[in-house]
Amino acid sequence: MHYEDLGVFHLQIAQPDGITKFGTDSILLSDFAARKLRSGMRIMDLCTGCGIVALLLAARRQINASGIEIDPIAAAVARNNGEHNHIPLDIINGDLRTTPIPAGAFDLITCNPPYFPSNIPQSPTPSRRAARSEETCSFDDVCRVASHSLKFGGLFFAVWRPERLCDAFYAMRTHNIEPKCIRFVAHTEDRAPFAVLLEGKKGAAPGLIPMPTLLMNQPEVREIYAGRYGGSHGTC
Repeated sequence: MHYEDLGVFHLQIAQPDGITKFGTDSILLSDFAARKLRSGMRIMDLCTGCGIVALLLAARRQINASGIEIDPIAAAVARNNGEHNHIPLDIINGDLRTTPIPAGAFDLITCNPPYFPSNIPQSPTPSRRAARSEETCSFDDVCRVASHSLKFGGLFFAVWRPERLCDAFYAMRTHNIEPKCIRFVAHTEDRAPFAVLLEGKKGAAPGLIPMPTLLMNQPEVREIYAGRYGGSHGTC
């Protein structure tokens, strides 16, 4: 298996043909979640793919990192990526909608979920379709599983599409995850955001704090990719 140097935390990642490659959204999600990462936390990455988010978080601190992935090839790659980097990942190959996960077992859960509704044209490639289409996993499914698996007061982080933000807030509140912090991501200050980073807290009182928009053409993004921030700037 061919491993590529990620350029951060000495990590080397394999992404063989046949699995969906990770992108900017996974890098930004891991950094956004790292703001609240503490030693000793138990974390779970839903829809983990090659394990990139779990690896980036586990590489920062001594934590127990788990992941669940429906694609058996991607799940095997995630395990290999953990072993190759000497970071044990507990990877479950299964459908998060039906696979048993212990209740209240995790302090922090992340997810880079499928973005697109199942009623629009999808990729003919099964692995790409599963990674991008809600036909196998909706945001509501993600929030239901996250709420079940988080301890009371546990944190949930996701990256999502701005045009579907109302759907995300509705799903989070339906499953007792209160939206607490939000950050839009845009290429430049004169363009509309293309992504939004979300933080929620299980069982929390209402109160949402917006962070400044993250602009992809600013030095902060280069620092994130270099792993030098250890968490995005901001107050929430």
